[in-house]
Amino acid sequence: MKQFKYIICVICAICGFTACDNDSIEDLSGEYSNITFCDFTNVNVQPTDKLGKGVKALNTTYSDNAGNNLTLRFGSKEWILGEGTYSLAPSVSKAGTYEGTVNGATISDGSMDVSMVGETYFVNGLVKTSDGKQYKVSYKGPMTFVIGEDDPESSGYTMSIQTNPVSVFDWSTFTSTDYPDVTKYTVTVADPSGKTVAAFDLINSNNLSAPGLAGTYQVESYAHEPFRLDAGYSIPDYGMAGGSCYMDDNGNMQYIVGGTLEITTVTGMDGNPLYSFKGTNMYSVDIAGAEHTGGSFNIMFVSFLEVKGTVVRDIVINSTALGREMKYSVYLPDGYDGQTTLPVLYMLHGMGDDQNSWLDKGNLATLTSAAITTEEVGKMVVVTPDAMQTFYCNGFQDGMAYEDYFFNELIPSVETTLNVGKDRSRRAVGGLSMGGYGTLYYAVQHRDMFCCAYAMSPACYIDGLPNLFDLYPAAPAGELPDLTMEVGTEDQTVYATCPWLAGTIQPLGLANFEYIERSGVHDWQFWKECYPKFMTKLGKYFK
Repeated sequence: MKQFKYIICVICAICGFTACDNDSIEDLSGEYSNITFCDFTNVNVQPTDKLGKGVKALNTTYSDNAGNNLTLRFGSKEWILGEGTYSLAPSVSKAGTYEGTVNGATISDGSMDVSMVGETYFVNGLVKTSDGKQYKVSYKGPMTFVIGEDDPESSGYTMSIQTNPVSVFDWSTFTSTDYPDVTKYTVTVADPSGKTVAAFDLINSNNLSAPGLAGTYQVESYAHEPFRLDAGYSIPDYGMAGGSCYMDDNGNMQYIVGGTLEITTVTGMDGNPLYSFKGTNMYSVDIAGAEHTGGSFNIMFVSFLEVKGTVVRDIVINSTALGREMKYSVYLPDGYDGQTTLPVLYMLHGMGDDQNSWLDKGNLATLTSAAITTEEVGKMVVVTPDAMQTFYCNGFQDGMAYEDYFFNELIPSVETTLNVGKDRSRRAVGGLSMGGYGTLYYAVQHRDMFCCAYAMSPACYIDGLPNLFDLYPAAPAGELPDLTMEVGTEDQTVYATCPWLAGTIQPLGLANFEYIERSGVHDWQFWKECYPKFMTKLGKYFK
């Protein structure tokens, strides 16, 4: 009831009604039984403070005819106050937060809602102050903010770029058309914690450097002309979504199907280029298929992560076990000279992919290079083998003995060709989906081979494959490697079985087992967010 009446109060304030007085809340009791209502009529917008990394503090003071005073300091990425709900912070240091006082007493609890109709602001909050008082504060009227210029200082956000040919598939004729005069530049933007906040499939001329991507892009489905942003998609019936997207203010990923993206670049204070991404008039769909119009975002002063190291693709092994040529690719860290023995990580791909998928779709070289540069993990070699559709086991695909190949031919070949560690403490394995199954299977079936294993969105049960639900309880818990499973709760491909397998493993008493559930689907965006966590895990072993 209390929340309902407060909502009515806010609606009345927004609509300009005055019916929200003491009589309308006379039946309130408990913690909200003594509320002072302050309808502020005067505002003074004070100079804005630049807090750094693109964040500003917008300072405002309010007063009414009864002598009440309100000060509010809003954290914002914009030079004007934006709409939304601002959460209370002890001291404003990031966007979406606020601090303030009422009649000189510090606000200790409550959020502040800001909305606009035309040029009129509506500021409302139900707050408590440090002196034990409670206030319903509101302001309706204009506010004018001075627009300044941000210092070109890195925001802590980072971006990476992957390139792919442009090919458009026609579903009516089931044919593809290649466009050799343009390239798809997939720009992935991550916040300071490594979480993906945007991805843009930019179509532009061939062989452009990062600064050459600056400009204005129009969103277009099946884009194949320069300065187009290839649209994203959402298929809610299958829990699938992907392509160009951005995270909205509520933390939900929006898949872009219309609008304009502007990319600008500036030289940062340290002399390195910084990139800003501004989206306007965004038309988007979320993972549930709900449509959204009028969206916007402004991601400022993003640093570009360049790959440090070397990628060698398509190394060939003539496999006796499989009776055919097999390929693997490898990432070598910056400075690799073959003289120093380095640890090695085997990253396993999913169904339908190959030895280059982690490099081309998973941004593996950039993410590994970044983790080594920041000393999250020591220098290491990463091997990405091709497994076709074998599920990394013997006998599943056309009777081929892939497991024999992996341990009797691939690993020995890698250890002969490259100067990598040849014992358990210097090897790790990870993978996604089908490769997640392979990771879990190798971790229990070959537990003497790997110190650490990370299964991303793993296929936990496949009819005809060795049963992980039987293998793990039968294995000596003390012999198993450091093991992590991570899965998205909206992943309709594998989620149904993951909690069951985790529930089977957790009671076994493993010293190092972690099961992670978070929002996400069965896609590369999710797996690219898993990979830095794997690097952190490996930092305990590969130093």
